[in-house]
Amino acid sequence: MANDLQAGLSLATMRYLPSSLAKLERSLGTVQWPGQPVRMNFPTGMDLTTEQREELQERLQALMRLTTGEHLSVSACSKARLSLLTKLILGFPTAGNGTEKSAEARTGFYLDAVDDMAPWAIDAAIKRWVRGDVDNANVDFAPSPGALRRLCEVEIEPFVQQIRQIERLLAAVSIDRAMDPKPLESIVPRLRAI
Repeated sequence: MANDLQAGLSLATMRYLPSSLAKLERSLGTVQWPGQPVRMNFPTGMDLTTEQREELQERLQALMRLTTGEHLSVSACSKARLSLLTKLILGFPTAGNGTEKSAEARTGFYLDAVDDMAPWAIDAAIKRWVRGDVDNANVDFAPSPGALRRLCEVEIEPFVQQIRQIERLLAAVSIDRAMDPKPLESIVPRLRAI
């Protein structure tokens, strides 16, 4: 329960990049040198302070943990996913005589579809489905595993967008450095796709 409250607080406070940094991210320019990746650059006279960089790196890591469920232990995250999916499957039984094996297979498909999703996103997606807050879907039946995944992706999208913004800010260099054709060292390691 305490973890749920912590996740709820994190969701509320981490949904958007602070406005000053969001404005700075929107003002980034780009420079492209032949044979090199696009360089993000700050406007003339602007840059991140060491403190801002450290805060952004911490925020980036927190967002990564939040969007994948890594703020919980592996076993707690797995148990939460299984509990949510079991509730979904029991709440929307299949037509006909479902066997134990078919229920196991069905649960397996759902687990495969959302095994990298945070439990809070699965919970929010299921609640949207149960409330009928989805477009062009028959909510009289359980969502397909793929539909549930897409709903989870909708839930985490604001956080994924913010991860992209932070990566852009951390990768940005001064305009003078961007205009220098020497190759840049990788500043931000590429994070796994979400």
